[in-house]
Amino acid sequence: NSGIEIDLGGDIIRKRDFNWELKVNASTVKNVITKMPDDNPEQISGTKKLVEGRSIYDYWLRDWYGVDPSDGAALYYAQNGTAAGTRLIPNKNGGVDSLTTSINNAKYHFEGSAIPDLFGGVENTFTFKNVSLNFLVQYQIGGKVYDGAYGALMHAGTYGSALHKDILKRWTKPGDITNVPRMQNNATGIFDAASDRWLIDASFINIRSITLSYQLPKTLLGKIKAADGNFYIGSENVALISKRKGMNVNQSFAGTTSNVYTPARILTAGININF
Repeated sequence: NSGIEIDLGGDIIRKRDFNWELKVNASTVKNVITKMPDDNPEQISGTKKLVEGRSIYDYWLRDWYGVDPSDGAALYYAQNGTAAGTRLIPNKNGGVDSLTTSINNAKYHFEGSAIPDLFGGVENTFTFKNVSLNFLVQYQIGGKVYDGAYGALMHAGTYGSALHKDILKRWTKPGDITNVPRMQNNATGIFDAASDRWLIDASFINIRSITLSYQLPKTLLGKIKAADGNFYIGSENVALISKRKGMNVNQSFAGTTSNVYTPARILTAGININF
C-alpha cells in the first residue's frame, strides 16, 4: 500500500469581530499484490480476483452487455462465441459482438476498482463575535461500488419479495430501449447475476455535521461564577449525496453494499458550562 495524504489548515479571514477558519485534508491510496502463493497464483474472493500485479480492490465480474430490444433478453459478452445461446450483434465499430443468454458462458473481466481517486474532508468554522458556525463535509471522488443491495431488489420476481422501483423500466415490448431485461419467473440466474451491471460511481459528498454555538456573555457567567460556557444546537449525518439515492458508499472500503441501516440523523442541543 502506498499513497499521499495532505492536511492543510489556517485562517482565511481574521478580523476583530469575524474569523473564518478552514481545514482541508485529501488522501490517495494505491494497492498492489506483489506476490501470490506459488501453488495458488489466482484466488476468487467475492467480487474480486486476487492475482499478482493487480489490486485486492479490483473487481472481477461478468461482462454485462445490456438488453436485446427485440425480445428483452439479458445479454452478456460470451466467453465462447460458438456455444449454444450465442447471439451475434453488430457493434458501432463495424464489427460483431458475440453475446450470450447463458450465464455459464458469460465472460469475466477486470472492471474498475473500489479505491477512489481522492477522498478526505473539509471543515469550516465561521465566528462572528459570540456566534460560531461549524460544518464538516466528507467527500470521495472516483472509484466504484458494487451495489449488491440494489441488485438484490432488481430480481426477476418472487412472490412476497420487494422490488426496486427501477423494475418499472423493464423491457415489455419489442423495440423498448432499456437496461432492465424482461421479467419471467424462470430467469432469476440470468436476470440478476453478479456482473459489472451493478457497478456504480462511488463519488459522494457527506454533510457530516453542522453546529451553531453561542458563547455566553462574561456578565452572565460571572453571576454564576463560571469560567466560560456556551449554548449550542447541531446535527450529525445531515445528508449523503451519492450516485444512487439511498446508497451508503461508506459501508465498506472494499466497495460492496448490504442491507444495513444508514447512519441516523441526530439533532442535539445543549449548554456547556465550565466552573
